[in-house]
Amino acid sequence: MLEHCIERRLLFHEADPAGIAQFHQMFAWTQEAEQSLFRSLGVPLLEYWAASGKKQIGWARQHACLDFLRPIVVDEKFTVRLKLKKITQRTLTFEVLIKNTVEVKARGVLRTVCVQGHENNFKAIPIPKIVRDKIRSHSK
Repeated sequence: MLEHCIERRLLFHEADPAGIAQFHQMFAWTQEAEQSLFRSLGVPLLEYWAASGKKQIGWARQHACLDFLRPIVVDEKFTVRLKLKKITQRTLTFEVLIKNTVEVKARGVLRTVCVQGHENNFKAIPIPKIVRDKIRSHSK
């Protein structure tokens, strides 16, 4: 299945006063990895990810959970890996793994639903063929 990884370093503004990553940053990094994944597939982000293009297609979080196992400290390098575990007509489910070179820092699950609409008027739709085809071609 499809797998994508980004490298990061904990920046000072992402840490609490003790120099440890604030928990909500890990969700932001997961979304950053998701956006990077779509970019790596060659999917036009404004049309098929951000819901701001003509097609008004985006991805709503249906389920997101992370278990925080070890702290990440300021200036520490780590990776955020998304591994596609399941694809349905409307959803993508990823395993999330945040780790440095030695140990796993957090792990969890992200499930997104393909949606179409504007402002508060979104509805779930089938994943567009272009997106499904790109995922399929990169999963081999």
